[in-house]
Amino acid sequence: MRVVFFSYGTRGDAQPQVALAAGLQERGFETRVAAPENLRGFVERSGVAYAPLHGNSQAILESPEGQRWLRSGNVREFTNSVARINRELDPHIFASGLDAARGADLIVGGTLIEELSVTLAEHLRVPFTFAHTIPLEPTGAFPCPLVTTANLPFAFLNRATWGLFRRLVFPLHRDAINVFRRQLGLPPQVATAVGGARELGVPVLQLWSRHLVPHAADADARAVTTGSIRLPAAVRARLGEAVPPPDLLPWLAEGPPPVYVGFGSMPMPTLESFGRDVLSLAEELDLRFLVCGGWNDTDAVHQLAGPRMHIVRSVDHGWIFPRCAVVVHHGGAGTTFAAAEAGVPSVVCSFFADQPFWGSRVAALGAGAHVPFTSLTRSTLRSALRRALREETRSRAAALGRQLRAEDGNARALDALERIARRGTA
Repeated sequence: MRVVFFSYGTRGDAQPQVALAAGLQERGFETRVAAPENLRGFVERSGVAYAPLHGNSQAILESPEGQRWLRSGNVREFTNSVARINRELDPHIFASGLDAARGADLIVGGTLIEELSVTLAEHLRVPFTFAHTIPLEPTGAFPCPLVTTANLPFAFLNRATWGLFRRLVFPLHRDAINVFRRQLGLPPQVATAVGGARELGVPVLQLWSRHLVPHAADADARAVTTGSIRLPAAVRARLGEAVPPPDLLPWLAEGPPPVYVGFGSMPMPTLESFGRDVLSLAEELDLRFLVCGGWNDTDAVHQLAGPRMHIVRSVDHGWIFPRCAVVVHHGGAGTTFAAAEAGVPSVVCSFFADQPFWGSRVAALGAGAHVPFTSLTRSTLRSALRRALREETRSRAAALGRQLRAEDGNARALDALERIARRGTA
């Protein structure tokens, strides 16, 4: 029985699918992860079969246009930019997706690739499930995370934001997906598949913890909030990422737990200026900082390294976060979970998409602070760090970590996927 996972974005989008694909392999399934070409190495090193989807998500984010709308935090600019990119890439992505899906007995559609995933499942007449790392199914419990993080006073206002989101999203892929559907002999799509699990009558796996986002009382019966997904130890070993950089160990041993600072795939065009601000805060607040470059070029800040600041290109979150006092990050779903599971306060400096939502959740739970990247200055970072270092915040973060470590999101998600796959072939 073959399960094909679809993902389009950064590693943070693909990693939960790789973890679940590896888990299903252990249960005797044949699995494949379809992802953009820049993620081939990550998927294949994980021990999971890879299928290419046309395009390079890293190149898109690192392009001048991609960096501009990432830094802007402007939803309209973001959607307009995505629409322009989609017009060029969608036909090629859809064609490669058709190849990736051949022979599938179950298709799992991740965030950013829902329209294609649903269409392929319909074409092949196989079961389908969404696997979301952020809330995308309509509810009256809270507003759509991609529209606002404000606390709206009435359930009907919350529900209205989901309708607004779907109206904004559908035009991004409508023309290209309907051309593709016509080629497959399928009727045109009249509404976006995003947030449409109830209408489509399909299950949805919500790959986060109830302790971070409670399961909505009005959620569809087919929705399963699994708990957050971890990379299995065997996969981490194959990736070779659990081994820290050799020069990091002695630096860690020289002083108290540091403040981790890393923004993953998010651009930092003024990294040198930011690094100088961080170094001055280290002196002022008597802290040490571990700066992780991620996709950013760290050459400009290596001269700042010393007892107060250490710089690495990358380091395994599961290994380093429990050794830190605070984690300053961009608010991606995976990074937010890793910091929360470690029981360490977060300072979320959100750029766009779901990141403000996760920042607001961390702040609402009293487990850290949220500062939008557009508002990030030396002063706002100092205030956020002081909040994160309070005893009350540290205590709440530690309690949240104990709750998350007691969950097994992988097992619950794998059980659900196995039920869906076997029911579809019964």
